[in-house]
Amino acid sequence: MNSYKDSNGKRWTQKQIERKITVAKAELLENQIQEEGYNFCVTCESNSCKPVTCAHIISVKEAKETGHTELSWDVLNMIPEGLPCHQKRDKLNIQSTKLK
Repeated sequence: MNSYKDSNGKRWTQKQIERKITVAKAELLENQIQEEGYNFCVTCESNSCKPVTCAHIISVKEAKETGHTELSWDVLNMIPEGLPCHQKRDKLNIQSTKLK
């Protein structure tokens, strides 16, 4: 089974990483609600840019490849972003997606 190193040398399985990312995304969106009263896209500053997802600043792929896997679930490495803006950032053309 594949595993990925963090900056301390600890190895994480993909399943562990995905679980921690899910928790971090929920925390990020909840923090925005607590601070702002609602979720909105920080890129275009609109609450009509829906659905609001969580975008990684440093991608999960890059974090794993560079041995900094912990960035995958670091809320400081994520921003609340509407799906249209997130797709532009990632240069995706996805009609429907389920982001974790």
